[in-house]
Amino acid sequence: MRILKTFLKKFILLGICAHTGLWALDFSPAPTFEENNTFGSLSLGYLSYGVVNRDMQGGGYDNRRGAILFGLKRGFAFGDSKIFLLNAWLEGSAGIENKNGLYGGSLGAQCGFRLFGGRMIALVGGGFEMNNLAMPHVKSEQYNIYGGVARAELFVDIAQGYGLSVGYMRGFNERSKKLPGESFDTQAIMVSVSYYDFSI
Repeated sequence: MRILKTFLKKFILLGICAHTGLWALDFSPAPTFEENNTFGSLSLGYLSYGVVNRDMQGGGYDNRRGAILFGLKRGFAFGDSKIFLLNAWLEGSAGIENKNGLYGGSLGAQCGFRLFGGRMIALVGGGFEMNNLAMPHVKSEQYNIYGGVARAELFVDIAQGYGLSVGYMRGFNERSKKLPGESFDTQAIMVSVSYYDFSI
């Protein structure tokens, strides 16, 4: 909760500065602290998600959808300049899709580097995801798919830990308990406003 409180305080301060014209903002990257080796991140953005199965019985399945994305990261920064990063992520998404809505979630681990003095952060990793499977012709049941994913992400620090993140996540041969023998490939493109804090 501490990272959420810090995010809200700085967001309110940014709004006050914009409203009053007091643009005394420091556009340097998020600072690191010698006595602290942990960090956290909060993201809010948009997810473009696709699910494909070309060989599904009764016809192929190809579904594209969008959703709001909310994500958290918690990790460790290593090295004298805190260049090497290792973190766990937890993300959720929600949108509108047919009768049951659209929901999904993922979790996993990433490693990466702070580049150009912290102006950019590059991360790669892998994990697990579960999403609902939109089946508009089925009225009484909920279908889900689940499986492993690979993920790459790039964050650009605009001012003191606030910036933009873009990411790509890919899942292969994901399964559904209600569709035995079928497998699905997924891909997601993520764009979000993110905040990284190396003081927690």
